[in-house]
Amino acid sequence: MAPAAYVLVRSDDLRLTPELGKYVRQVDESLEIYGAEILVQNLPARVMEGSWDGFITLLRFADRAAAERWYDSPEYTAVRHLRQASSTPTALIVEGVTPGHSSADLATLFSLP
Repeated sequence: MAPAAYVLVRSDDLRLTPELGKYVRQVDESLEIYGAEILVQNLPARVMEGSWDGFITLLRFADRAAAERWYDSPEYTAVRHLRQASSTPTALIVEGVTPGHSSADLATLFSLP
């Protein structure tokens, strides 16, 4: 079974524009169609290290293929530009780890001494 996949969107310099209003009212339909679960949407965040001026959205999908289908879907591409017009965005898709994974596993993955 493939691990769950996550879409992380960081929106820097978020502007409360009419486009953003349209986006937040319309995006849920595409998320529902493709089985996404909203795990995080928050502003402000407590900054523990470094600096931060972003708004985070974290979505969970059944697997990477489902996340990619959603991101490239006609339903989402119809509204994605509205979010992009309202911030300086960064978006990525990552797969979750397998059960029992630990940070020490990275030593092998990266061939660390």
